[in-house]
Amino acid sequence: MLRFFLLSLFIFISDFANADQDIHKLNEKVKHKTQVMIFGSIHLNSIENKLNRDTLLPILDLLETYQPTAIAVESLRGEDVITMQNGSTEYKEILTSYVGETLLSLAKKEQQILAVSSTEAIIKMNVLLENSELNVEQTVEVIKVAIAGYYPDTAALHWQYLNKTSAAHSISPELQLYLNQRISSNNERITIATALASKINLNRLYPIDDHLDKDMYPNMVEKLMPSYEKSKYAKQLLESEYINKPQILRDQALKSGNWLPLFLWINSKEYNADVINKDWILFADKDLDPKAGLARIALWEIRNLNMVSNIMRVVASHTGERVIIVVGSTHKVFLEQYLSNMIGVDVIQFTELVSK
Repeated sequence: MLRFFLLSLFIFISDFANADQDIHKLNEKVKHKTQVMIFGSIHLNSIENKLNRDTLLPILDLLETYQPTAIAVESLRGEDVITMQNGSTEYKEILTSYVGETLLSLAKKEQQILAVSSTEAIIKMNVLLENSELNVEQTVEVIKVAIAGYYPDTAALHWQYLNKTSAAHSISPELQLYLNQRISSNNERITIATALASKINLNRLYPIDDHLDKDMYPNMVEKLMPSYEKSKYAKQLLESEYINKPQILRDQALKSGNWLPLFLWINSKEYNADVINKDWILFADKDLDPKAGLARIALWEIRNLNMVSNIMRVVASHTGERVIIVVGSTHKVFLEQYLSNMIGVDVIQFTELVSK
């Protein structure tokens, strides 16, 4: 009986190893791989004063040398907003935090004016964006259907293309105010991703974030917080160089106008290693409730896996091309690990652009 079990186990392991080799061999045969760069950023909207955007131009120039054909950002897909609106009550707070009551209200108004559902608005937006060169009337329509379909980043990009023309007056004052406030934000979605898209004349931004793990979040937090509040390691982490160095580099960049040291650091191998070995190790191997800690990791991985799924949707539309994903820096190491297993994808580093 034991011999039979060991033989079965050997066959299973052999089959698994062969399958892994087969996938690796298949990936080697791909002739036109899609290059994907995960560009990690601090959340620039944490900067209270108005950011001098000219100081970010050297970063944009570096990213432009990569010649991206698609840019994605850390915001929710319109389709997922619709899912969350019709889903668990736990999603309501997420919609307020990550979408905002203003956009939710403006989207409903545009849906009523255009006589479309949110889903129909997304379909219309995608059809319009198949044309790389839009006239003024089409640009106005893109803005309206993008808002109606919960795609504010693409709407903001086209508002920048439009807002110097007389056609801007065909946008309602309320929507104009929202778009002007959005494009004035320090958020890296605007100051880096949208600025780069505008610089190289792309016609959309792809949202790839995900919060469909948040229906399970309250239960996890309730179990985690008692041990987290007592955790000595968590308190030490908050005072560590891992947490403080990006803030110091940010403050130096605000004074000097040189953002390169910050972005080199948070896109470095050393920082990525710290994300795992100093940050997420808290939930796996320190002084937290072990089950609750692992539940936190599981939900984080759900979010990142869903983000990679959304990234692969972008890859599917831009096979053999070059994609940039602008995300919070702690996502980078996870996204790259998952993407490295995707067939037909090459992960490219920002640091490679600097070394060239």
